[in-house]
Amino acid sequence: MTRDVWIAVIADTHGLLPQRVLDACAGADHIIHAGDVGSRDVLDRLTRLAPVSVVRGNRDRDAFGLRLPDEALGEVAGLRFAVVHKRRDLKAAHPDPRAEGLGLLVYGDSHRAEIRYRGHEPGGIPVLWLNPGTASAPLPHDPRPSMARVVVRDGLPEARITYFE
Repeated sequence: MTRDVWIAVIADTHGLLPQRVLDACAGADHIIHAGDVGSRDVLDRLTRLAPVSVVRGNRDRDAFGLRLPDEALGEVAGLRFAVVHKRRDLKAAHPDPRAEGLGLLVYGDSHRAEIRYRGHEPGGIPVLWLNPGTASAPLPHDPRPSMARVVVRDGLPEARITYFE
């Protein structure tokens, strides 16, 4: 039997990485940041915890941010994933994610957490579409800060959202 692994998923830090979020990422096997990182310091602090897949968000416009990729593809424990900042870009780039062997699609931008399993078919495996929300909630109209935890078991994702006060 293989060990379950877990992925910490965050987005929209906008240069702020509260200690409670960093603590919640500790012990992850992998970290995904779905854009609007905001500073090199945020990425440096995350990479001390685990390998990181990161993409550029629409607010990552400085010299650091412009070096980040628009899309990240990866695999953790048999789960293949794609990450971009905006959901519409995922839909355009991956119209049939299951045919590509993708089991997890991650996006940010809206600052609102969302978990959706799409593509249910008898005998088929649905694809998890995941927005972890905003880890720092920097805007006055933002919902509570949040992140997601994805447990990978036998190559299949199971997600839950963690909200912070």
